[in-house]
Amino acid sequence: MRSVRKLAAFSIGFGISVFASHYALPCCHLMTAAIVAAVTAACGLLFKGNTRKCIILVALAAAIGFAGYKIHYDSTVTPCEALVGKTLTVDAQVLDYPTNYDNCSRMYVKLTGDDIPNVKAAVYDYDKQLPNVEPGDRLRATVRFRSAVNKYGEEVDNYISAGTYTVGNLEQAEIISHGSSLKFLPQRIGKALRTQIKSVFPQDASPFMLALLTGDRSEYYKDDALYSAMGVSGLAHAVAISGMHVSFLVAFLQLVMGKSRRTSVLCLTLIWAFVIMSGSSHSAVRAGIMLSVFLLAPVFGRESDRTTSLCFALALILAANPFAAGSVSLQLSFAAMAGIYLFAQPVFDWLNSHLPGKGRLRSYLIGSLSSSLSVTVFSVPLIAVHFGYVSLLMAVTNILCLWAVSVLFVGGYAVCLIGFAVKPLAVLAADGLAYLVRYIAFIVKGLARLPYSAVYTENLYAVLWLAFVYAAFALWYFIRRKGKRFNPLIPAALSLIALIGVFAQTRADMLADNGTLGVMDVGSGQCIAVTEGEHAAVIDCGSRGTMTNAGSEVGQYLLARGRWKIDCLILTHLHSDHINGVVRLMNTVKVDRLILPEYVGYIEDGVLAELIAAAHDNHVKLMYISENTEYDAGGMSFRLYAPFDKGDKNERGIMLTADIGGESILITGDVRGATERKLVKAQDLSDTDILIVGHHGSKYSTSEELLNEAEPDKAVISVGYNNYGHPTDEVLKRLTEHGVEIYRTDESGRIVINCGD
Repeated sequence: MRSVRKLAAFSIGFGISVFASHYALPCCHLMTAAIVAAVTAACGLLFKGNTRKCIILVALAAAIGFAGYKIHYDSTVTPCEALVGKTLTVDAQVLDYPTNYDNCSRMYVKLTGDDIPNVKAAVYDYDKQLPNVEPGDRLRATVRFRSAVNKYGEEVDNYISAGTYTVGNLEQAEIISHGSSLKFLPQRIGKALRTQIKSVFPQDASPFMLALLTGDRSEYYKDDALYSAMGVSGLAHAVAISGMHVSFLVAFLQLVMGKSRRTSVLCLTLIWAFVIMSGSSHSAVRAGIMLSVFLLAPVFGRESDRTTSLCFALALILAANPFAAGSVSLQLSFAAMAGIYLFAQPVFDWLNSHLPGKGRLRSYLIGSLSSSLSVTVFSVPLIAVHFGYVSLLMAVTNILCLWAVSVLFVGGYAVCLIGFAVKPLAVLAADGLAYLVRYIAFIVKGLARLPYSAVYTENLYAVLWLAFVYAAFALWYFIRRKGKRFNPLIPAALSLIALIGVFAQTRADMLADNGTLGVMDVGSGQCIAVTEGEHAAVIDCGSRGTMTNAGSEVGQYLLARGRWKIDCLILTHLHSDHINGVVRLMNTVKVDRLILPEYVGYIEDGVLAELIAAAHDNHVKLMYISENTEYDAGGMSFRLYAPFDKGDKNERGIMLTADIGGESILITGDVRGATERKLVKAQDLSDTDILIVGHHGSKYSTSEELLNEAEPDKAVISVGYNNYGHPTDEVLKRLTEHGVEIYRTDESGRIVINCGD
């Protein structure tokens, strides 16, 4: 056991240094940090006993971690970033089947050759030149490379945390040889399984089952209502291949075959086949390593230690790819397991001794609740940081749904196996399992719609409440009488009272709102929220050149301020950078009315049809603007100007004036100067206080005539990463010459102006 604990100490030191390298220390200082850690290890020789061993192990591991991160960065990211902007002909081996999207397909390849880094790359095929490519195929391709660590001007971990070090667009490609290696057998099994799932399960259930059984979430993401609800209700982890799914697999095999060395060997084989087939997510790899240690320990006559297994799994993953430290799934997976190891049993014992009743159902409920609460302890801070909200119903959702997830996981594989032999029987069984998918969807959608289902970190009161909860439980634990068992009821009651206070104060602040303009930071898109009292409206809801979804951005903005309903959603026109977050917003908050221009006989690319369908699904009233219209929402009033021109979507859009908190806000959408001049001639705009600059600062908008007529005091430009040069110098100059105070989302982020002050 002592050697086991030594391994745990070494792994902890290594893990801490890698996380520090990724999040805290500049890369240029890592070798210095490694030297300092090595000197610290040497200084450990001055101590005696366990202190000596601990210092040496942890410090030596830290030195290896700092140096390893630096070496890995210099051998992967640095040479790959040197390829950015270059178009090269390369040889590559396909690692998996392509994932198809609406406008392209993506495949992962291993680059080969002497003049380029031999690393994993993500290649996007916009022309779909290789529809039948398979794992193991060797390609000769012309690729234009772009960065894997920067996207839309932002640093990202998405690619490198998964071991993908460069990204490129495919320009030309040919298959030079076909591969049939057993190495790619799990991927081929995965494809066969995906095909089987699509053929036997009903259309409404197959996206969920694909995600659950194979890790393929491309179809699941398209169901925005379910996707959003799974996150807010706290069940998103159920379809992210993780240790839970691997545990389901092992438990089922041991139930069927019993516990033996033969079963252990079979479990190990199937575990790693499943991990590879499902995409080798960090959480699945973690579970695979830990279960492998657990299964192999008795074989070699060793004792299995959970803490050591957890730390060792983390060290192995980080040794293979130090950038995995930036993976949200890895962080949540290890945090969840740490919570279970530390708290699950004490929580179970307390609940078991205080709750009445007996039987298997009681044991299941107590076990589910204790596991959920234990996972919550460590995962909530990470969820709050990464996602901006914390579900208050996570434990309830897990109790209600995890049993169904486990049945679907085991039953889904059984159905697929039956389908290879007797297809009609599999279809019949799949139809039965589909009711469980619908049950889960019903539960999570219903819970997610509840007004107090989550707290949002944009709300300072919510952040303080989270800190209070942790402090209350910790303080109560340490001040309890010596030898007395910990009783969580008092800190839990105090936390509940504090939570009620959070919601009460948030509502009081909402009612005291005399008028607020919020322009979201959505890149070169547009999304505006105006509020006054308990009323709210959103004008446009789209993003471009950013990873932010406008619907999520404005949804969290409103929910954090206690607003679960908006009176109206106004769309100036139907370009994607103004509407691609609408469906997400409708699935996040209650929208009473959707207002949009009347495009008579004009439905392009199914955009309008999609909006109408989403509105119908969410019981949203529709209102089309074909003539100038006045619309009131509480104390807020809107003057909606009908489209002037019959040109493109920009010119056929709505312009409007919003009177909020005694100030007049002019929003022109993306119309050009010629249309602006028509508006100036037709309407009195002289009382404009705030101008939302047209077309993200395009030189063709915000004309001299408009500025002369409106004479705004402030101008807000919704702009971000773009290739158009927005905002242009011409527009900035015109605004400056008119003495207008300029606000830009690309410089200041979200812009909030109190109109009622």
